Amino acid sequence: MNRLLSSGLLAAALLFVPVLAGPAVAAPAAAPALAAPTASTAPTITARGDIVFLGGDPWAPSSPLGVTVRNTGSAAAKGFFVLRLPVDVDLLRGEDCQIVRGTPRTWLCGGAELPAGGERVYRLTIGSSASEPVFGVQAWGAVAGRDAAGVTDRFTDFRVNWPDRTSLRLRATADPVVNGTTTVRVRVTNTGTFDIGGYSLFITTPAGVRVAAPTCADRGRMVGVACEIVRPNVLGDGVTDSFDVRLTVTGGTKTVQVSLAPTNRYTNKDTASTLRLNASGGSGAGDATTPPPTGPAVTPSPTATASPTATVTSSTPDAAQLPRTGPSGGAYALVGAALLALGAGLLVLRRRLSRS
Repeated sequence: MNRLLSSGLLAAALLFVPVLAGPAVAAPAAAPALAAPTASTAPTITARGDIVFLGGDPWAPSSPLGVTVRNTGSAAAKGFFVLRLPVDVDLLRGEDCQIVRGTPRTWLCGGAELPAGGERVYRLTIGSSASEPVFGVQAWGAVAGRDAAGVTDRFTDFRVNWPDRTSLRLRATADPVVNGTTTVRVRVTNTGTFDIGGYSLFITTPAGVRVAAPTCADRGRMVGVACEIVRPNVLGDGVTDSFDVRLTVTGGTKTVQVSLAPTNRYTNKDTASTLRLNASGGSGAGDATTPPPTGPAVTPSPTATASPTATVTSSTPDAAQLPRTGPSGGAYALVGAALLALGAGLLVLRRRLSRS
């Protein structure tokens, strides 16, 4: 009986063993290993993007973007790359790029045949698409290599830098108005610590004044309000950009405002100038003035210097300035000495008389 009971218990234990051991031998842990790429599907096309410094037109700065595509495989293959751009940055030029539908701000570029171990550098142009000028901001884009079969490498980031705020000084003077025309001489100096890729000059003109040259930009920002003159050349730190602006003037006295733009870019105050044009008279001759500089030259005034009379008055005692009339001090001293001698003589005479 005991043997039958022991056999039954052993059989029951053997039946429960698979149930208890089931969770320990389940296969989910092996799933990642199955999903890992094999040697035949490993990415062999890689891509890296260069750092970008946007410059040029401050309202829409742009810059080249270099992307290096490399074939790390052992056989020749076509090398593509996927480009992702951050918000407010667009692809302006990329002959070998097409938009990836369904994926925002993403392009598929390249496709040239690359030998084993070979590479190619693609030159694209990207630019800011922000509605207003942006300064001192950084963003990140990304690129990833892809082969003809669609196998894509991991994305690597590259940095996009908007221009920093800086210091730019403006000086403007106007020649006399002759025959209804005057020339404004503009000098813009980069007083910052790095090169800038261009700037804009705004000339606000009243009725009767028109900018004849150079040609105003027609981008719509200042049309009807002012003339925008774009200076796209790179201006090094400490370098001065000098040029002339020709104005036609009719009527009486006119006031013209000249200012650097965009205003939120500059950290200094001397970025604007006011010109007063006088075109009255039959020939239109007149003069143009600019506000006087705030330097030491206008601080002292010749009239502020004390006159010689004031200097003598402040440095000489008041008693020395009194008139000298009547007996002098020496005469009074002689009279006093005589009275003192007379008194002493009378005293001696009185004593002698009393003794006798």
